[in-house]
Amino acid sequence: MKNIAVMGECMVEFGSAELPQTYKQGFAGDVFNTGIYIKRCVEQKATVNFLSAIGNDELSDQLIKLMTQENLNNDLLYRSNTEKMGLYLINVDDEGERSFTYWRKDSAATKIMQFIESEETFDKFAQIDSLFFSGISLAILSESDLTSFWSFLASIKNFGVKIIFDPNYRPTLWQGEEAARKAFNIAFSLSDVVLPGVEDHMALYGAKSAEDVADYLEELGVEEIVIKNGPESILISEKGKRAIIDVIPAHKVVDTTSAGDAFNGGYLSARIMGRSIEQAALFAANVAKCVIQHKGAIVDKKSFSEHLTKFPM
Repeated sequence: MKNIAVMGECMVEFGSAELPQTYKQGFAGDVFNTGIYIKRCVEQKATVNFLSAIGNDELSDQLIKLMTQENLNNDLLYRSNTEKMGLYLINVDDEGERSFTYWRKDSAATKIMQFIESEETFDKFAQIDSLFFSGISLAILSESDLTSFWSFLASIKNFGVKIIFDPNYRPTLWQGEEAARKAFNIAFSLSDVVLPGVEDHMALYGAKSAEDVADYLEELGVEEIVIKNGPESILISEKGKRAIIDVIPAHKVVDTTSAGDAFNGGYLSARIMGRSIEQAALFAANVAKCVIQHKGAIVDKKSFSEHLTKFPM
């Protein structure tokens, strides 16, 4: 059975509810969302671990309960006695686009490297087949913890763990563009699979197209690249061999909050199940299409299951 870990932060989410100026409390975070969608797609055919740190308070207990309901493994989840989970507020406009307000400084997840380094060895991480993380996973770490993280990645890569990275650039989380570029370039160089969006590379690297993104990543030696190029196409590159995959956009967009996370979850689940890169990209597009037609980062299980029945892997 395959064993994947997703590393990052899960936050307490307050999203818009039906009544004006009211919010519904939930939990979300980019890699956490991806982990849920991976598990829902693979079901019992793979183990999905959430590698993070949370608090020892009631909200953190609620997250553990949600993870149990979603069958996410918590063996790599650390609990802090001093820090708590971060929190964010999300608003969605009439076009389905979202905006965020965060309270996450010094959250438990920002201290994850301290917990990882408290392990006598990294042997427990050698039990996973692959590790997925994002630009947000990097942005919440201090400079010294980032240095430790690169060493950690190199160590588990030597164990044979596949490294998977989605840049998911959020400018407000970085000290500046140069800091983000520096971190991303190190991540690219250590990664076996990269799942970027064209817009991130336009902002950070001056890319004009998906082809520019592929050029950049291929030159850094990334062998498996899946580039999200808006709602209508995906560029894939496998060891330098490229293809464009056309997709049909959703007829209605309700909330784009977790579109990229859902795409990543669909893609990685299909690859875990042995699908080709092209098959996995098409399945990922259908998973994302389902999610953006519902409110919130995590679609209810019934709606998601019905979608998988109509659009199987």
